[in-house]
Amino acid sequence: MAELSNQFAKKEFLEVHLILLAKSEDFYFINHNVTIHRLGYQNNGRFGKIFSEFTTFVKLRKLLKSNKPDIILSFMDKYNIFTILSSAFLDLKVFVSDRSNPLKKIPKSTEILKKLTYNFATGIIAQTHFAKSVLECRINHKNIKVIPNPLKSDQNILKKTKEKIILNVGRLVPEKGQKFLLDAFSQLNDQGGWEIVILGEGPLKEDLEGQIKCLGLDNKVSLQGSVKNVDEWYSKASIFAFSSVSEGFPNSLVEAMASGLPCISFDCNAGPSDIIDNGINGLLVNVEDINGYTEKLKELIENEHLRTTLGRNSKSIIERLDSEKIANQYLNFFLENCK
Repeated sequence: MAELSNQFAKKEFLEVHLILLAKSEDFYFINHNVTIHRLGYQNNGRFGKIFSEFTTFVKLRKLLKSNKPDIILSFMDKYNIFTILSSAFLDLKVFVSDRSNPLKKIPKSTEILKKLTYNFATGIIAQTHFAKSVLECRINHKNIKVIPNPLKSDQNILKKTKEKIILNVGRLVPEKGQKFLLDAFSQLNDQGGWEIVILGEGPLKEDLEGQIKCLGLDNKVSLQGSVKNVDEWYSKASIFAFSSVSEGFPNSLVEAMASGLPCISFDCNAGPSDIIDNGINGLLVNVEDINGYTEKLKELIENEHLRTTLGRNSKSIIERLDSEKIANQYLNFFLENCK
């Protein structure tokens, strides 16, 4: 959202407003030409949440009525529903970007509201072709466009001496599948001085620590938690091991490829196969195939030429997901539907 806002703000013919439902700090850099509105949504208990949702709805509707934007772009299914309802009968063009994992179970109420409200959207943006196919089955909408996430423009491609590090970046939750990576790594007869570094926090931290100890990998696996210097880790790692078994869009995989890392990934339901051409710019393994993952990981560890070739080819993602190029795809989609 921040990346697209910044790119839109560079267009002299566009006036860009960014509406944030919650009063939050700016985690990402926002172009000074972007007008930011904070509506103050707070999730304070059951009744506090209901009251806050109502007041936020009123504020958003009032803001939309007074500004009368030519285009509204909303992100995430919950907020997409909220935005469509807030703009009802205002004769506004609303586009929604559905970012959720297409197969992730959502509350029944959210599922029903999506079916009811998404049909009133001018257009829907899906991140992957798989996500589009799922949306087409669930929602009777004829105007769904696949536009991937942009690569962040401020990613630092640092030049560091490569170390024997296999990097994994992601929340410590079941769908990110770090346990499968640990199982695969433990099956290697000779790890040859290689170590796994996992960046991220989450509820499975204690479980993973127990698994590491049980597998005897205490000195070979490091859980670093959340870090701000992710780019440094991309630069000094030699392999990126993506272990997700279910995805919306694999942002960390894209960032690793942009850094020139050779990548291995499970071919999960959405994302990896959209950006990895197996054997050309990365390696794909069937989901939860531990033996297959171990075999490909071993191949990467032992074959420096393969690592170099895959890493060189993976950098083509930079041009493909250039943030200006992705922003233009959004703009073209808007213009096609606003004639």
